[in-house]
Amino acid sequence: MTHNSGEIIERALGKLQIYIKPKDKLKGVSLMERLRPKQIYREIVKNAKAEGLMNASVYQTHSGFSLNDKIRVAHPELDNSDLALCVELIDEKPKLEAFCKNNAALLKGRMIVFKAVEFWDIK
Repeated sequence: MTHNSGEIIERALGKLQIYIKPKDKLKGVSLMERLRPKQIYREIVKNAKAEGLMNASVYQTHSGFSLNDKIRVAHPELDNSDLALCVELIDEKPKLEAFCKNNAALLKGRMIVFKAVEFWDIK
């Protein structure tokens, strides 16, 4: 069995984790927007793509609390739209900072965590 030993190219990036409830929706202006409001987490992902960020993912949590909220638990038979989702964005720190400034209205008052991470490209 032959193994190719690839070279690892490292690059410093950042990761934002934004905790948001699935029930959080945009306030619509038009009648159609009020009847079918958009979920904020989907807008965050859409805006991340539009701004050219490297990665955006949404993760469902199973149990937890955020800030001063009470503990929430997922149940297979019950919808819990109060249980937080985690929207994770990855790119260079300046691009993530610009994204936060450009989307301040969507992000204001939310739990947002930044972590420095390494991106590995295998050559």
